[in-house]
Amino acid sequence: MTKLAALYGGSAPQHRTLYESEYARFFDEVIYLPDLAATELDPFDGLLVPSRLHIGRRNEHGNQLRAFLEGGGDVITFGQQPDPWLPEVEWTFRPTNFWWWLDPDGDSGLRFPRTDHPFFEAVPPGDCTWHFHGSFDAPDGADVLITDDTGGAVLYIDDGTWPGRTIVTTLDPTYHFGSYFMPATDRFLSGFLPWLHDEFL
Repeated sequence: MTKLAALYGGSAPQHRTLYESEYARFFDEVIYLPDLAATELDPFDGLLVPSRLHIGRRNEHGNQLRAFLEGGGDVITFGQQPDPWLPEVEWTFRPTNFWWWLDPDGDSGLRFPRTDHPFFEAVPPGDCTWHFHGSFDAPDGADVLITDDTGGAVLYIDDGTWPGRTIVTTLDPTYHFGSYFMPATDRFLSGFLPWLHDEFL
């Protein structure tokens, strides 16, 4: 049976998403970040690292998180990564356009080069479209599903760097859903979490 854990930093948006919403059922355990060092991760197949965690506190546990990947666990990480705990992650700041949708000719800046990927059967491009927080130089061999308008990776799947796989994205659905705004993030999670649980892990 697939088991998925999520890290929790104590914020209200994370609490709503991970504990109170209809999506809480997908998480077998929610791990409070200060308790992570005392938590055994081996029982889990996957670990969600949401956006808006305290970067310093998260990175204190970098060795433990990397050991989980070395042991074959899969990691999903959301949001901007100015100080990444994954050594292969190279993040580039891009100004976030929060209000592109107010312009009749507005462009989110997102591009979808791999709409043939099964991911998009669960999460159509429109459900991935609100805004994004920078982009990545994806590792060699990674499957880049979403890019910005310069070709920088916004969401990629990497099954070659570690024994475990990673899904890395600068999208931040757990934050915006938990903050009661950005309807696309609700649609994203409603497709992403079942796909993650049933198809990916």
